[in-house]
Amino acid sequence: MEFNKEYITTYYKSIKAEKNYPEAFLYELFLVGKISRDKEIIAEISEILQEYGTSEINSAFKTRNKLPENGKGSEKVINTLLHFGTKDPLFPIGKLYNMMGFSLVFMDNTAIVQKLEKQPDLISRLNGINELRIKEVFSEEIPDEICDIKSLEVLEIEGSYKKLPEAIGNLQKLEIVNLDLPELAYFPDSFWTLEAIKELDLENISTGFQASLHLDKLSNLVELTFLKVNLTDASQLELPLSLEKLSFIRLENISKLPNSFTSLKNLQRIQIYKCPNLKEIPDGLENLKNLSSIDFREIPSIKGIKDKQLFTESCNSFSLDKNIPILNTGTSFLNSELLISDVKILEYVLANPKNFPNLKSLKIYYNPDFTNLSLGLGELPTLESVAIHMVSNTETLFSNIDKCKQLKSLSISNANMESFPEGLKKLPYLEYLSFNSCPKLILQGDNLPKKIKELELFVIKEFIPGKHYLETDSASFAHLILENPKNLFKTLITKKLKFSQINKNKNTQEELTQYLPKPEALNTLKVHTNTANYKDVLLHCTQLEHLDLNNEEESTAVLTTQPAPQLKYLKLSSYKANNLEDILKSTPNLETLDIRHYEASIIFPRVSLPYLKVLDLSYTRFKTLEALHAPALHDLRIALSYEFGMEGYSKLNRFKSLKKLSFVGISREVNTIPESITELELTEFLIGHNFEVLPEYIKKMTSLETLSLGGNEFVDLPTWIADLPKLDRLDIDGCRFENDVPEYFQKLKLKELKYYISKFGGFNMNPNKYKYLITPGYTQLKKEFTKDI
Repeated sequence: MEFNKEYITTYYKSIKAEKNYPEAFLYELFLVGKISRDKEIIAEISEILQEYGTSEINSAFKTRNKLPENGKGSEKVINTLLHFGTKDPLFPIGKLYNMMGFSLVFMDNTAIVQKLEKQPDLISRLNGINELRIKEVFSEEIPDEICDIKSLEVLEIEGSYKKLPEAIGNLQKLEIVNLDLPELAYFPDSFWTLEAIKELDLENISTGFQASLHLDKLSNLVELTFLKVNLTDASQLELPLSLEKLSFIRLENISKLPNSFTSLKNLQRIQIYKCPNLKEIPDGLENLKNLSSIDFREIPSIKGIKDKQLFTESCNSFSLDKNIPILNTGTSFLNSELLISDVKILEYVLANPKNFPNLKSLKIYYNPDFTNLSLGLGELPTLESVAIHMVSNTETLFSNIDKCKQLKSLSISNANMESFPEGLKKLPYLEYLSFNSCPKLILQGDNLPKKIKELELFVIKEFIPGKHYLETDSASFAHLILENPKNLFKTLITKKLKFSQINKNKNTQEELTQYLPKPEALNTLKVHTNTANYKDVLLHCTQLEHLDLNNEEESTAVLTTQPAPQLKYLKLSSYKANNLEDILKSTPNLETLDIRHYEASIIFPRVSLPYLKVLDLSYTRFKTLEALHAPALHDLRIALSYEFGMEGYSKLNRFKSLKKLSFVGISREVNTIPESITELELTEFLIGHNFEVLPEYIKKMTSLETLSLGGNEFVDLPTWIADLPKLDRLDIDGCRFENDVPEYFQKLKLKELKYYISKFGGFNMNPNKYKYLITPGYTQLKKEFTKDI
């Protein structure tokens, strides 16, 4: 069994069964003995070490130092292990530290470093850790013993050290190296044998170290960063062909870039920032087929950059100094998509459309101000998709949008704009139009196309319906002013309509669906206003399949009933009328019924819904579902319905097809789970109620795969839960256990254990209480189950 600090007792028992026990496990036993607080275990281990161990290991074990019982606190753990190491020259510090779940050691503590300098062999015995960070704490140079930690994958060193250990090439597993060494004189030759390095970050080196660079030998290097280092003429610097990201940041002295970087076929991102003496960008960027991001900023000595050095085949993200002119070479670029957050680059693209014959998609993001823009998007007639986010002063940008005849999708969000030009209505192929979070925008309906597949208007100031019909597959209006909603409905032809938070919920009681020119086209309606606006929807919209009415404005209007056999989904929220039975009788083919905040009746209607699969009741007053005939019911959820009591609970067994049953808040009179529930072959049962005792007959529900214990408090968790053969998800959120869950529960092998861990530690249950519900390496501790229940 693999060591796990949460299962010390189990681990101890498992190694006792190994063939070479105890000789091959002395240090593992040492670890158990220093974590455990079980006096019998400690005494047993002490005897074993006395019989089989060296005097040194016994000397270390007899010290009063203990490891944290919960295994937490890396600094406390490493300090303690180092102390044991001073007593025993064979003590495997790094191995045991790693076994406890730690991989990183900080050498930034004076007390630790003094111990290491006094006894440097302790450093060698850190082998087993993966990451080492060294600050300026050693009194002289970095100890050579660092090179014995051959398990290292990450190494970070910061300080005034003048050299690296000559044997650093021993660290062949290194993948990430960060060196912040202002006085580093040179790189030892062995450094360039570290072929596993993928990321190299060199910072603040002020010496002439450049002569010792042999970067081309790092054949797996992916990311290379020079930050505030003394590079001068780097033109002859050889770079490895494996590079994908290259950064030159705050290099005061660099005058030339490496010629070799234009041959980096794998390069995806290049960043040059604050290099005041850099004179030119070498030709050849256009040959880098994978280059997707270019960031050239604060390089004032660059007097111009050729367009072909920017618009490489795959490049779609740019940042460029305002004062650097882009030189037109007459090149025809292959780019089909561009992501631009720089007005200067956008201006160039708009001014030279012949250079971008394949441009289909344009994204303009992150707060560009178009005040000084002189050209509009209409200069790019090949555009099919435009997405714009966080922009301002867009009048010029959209002034000739009507020339984008191929445009299919236009999305604008977080824009500081007050109007939009009428050119939209001249776009024959526009399919998707979205304005989202443009709080100053007043949009004219007459400026929209007559026909569009999808229209979304969210959080704008006002929409003024036009005089012509607006035909869509899907239309969504939310958080906006619509002075007279009937004017919209008179012109709207749509299959799907979402309508919420209109006029700040101060609407008239007028019925609106009567004005739809083609009400039979409406398939889906989701509204958050008042019932009166839609009371005749079943009468007018004869093909409606999905109806979601949220009576946010507390209207007492009655929904007119009309046979609606086509309706499959019905959701009523805050409905005030008492004709629910008539509604359900008129919709006999419902598959999903969701009723929320309904208080008009305590009796569920006597109706037959033979195709109903899902029933969701929240904030209702129904005492029982006895009158409902629903032979296909598969999923029943009852939440915050405090009049639903034992009478209703005990008769749920009549729904023979029920597989999922969920309660979250029902009547206080419910003091147990009725035995009749065990007749159902449930796969999910969310108890959602507090009981003094969970009845043992629930163990008959052998089909259960998911069980929620509903915030109950237990002296002992019922052991029959561990015997449920198919259970693989258990919810103990809000539960408390007086006694620890016994080891017997390990037989469960749960896939997921749901338990929310609060950031306020005092609210959390001690992990020891439920540790045997977790199978190490298998069970996932989740805040929510992977799939929504």
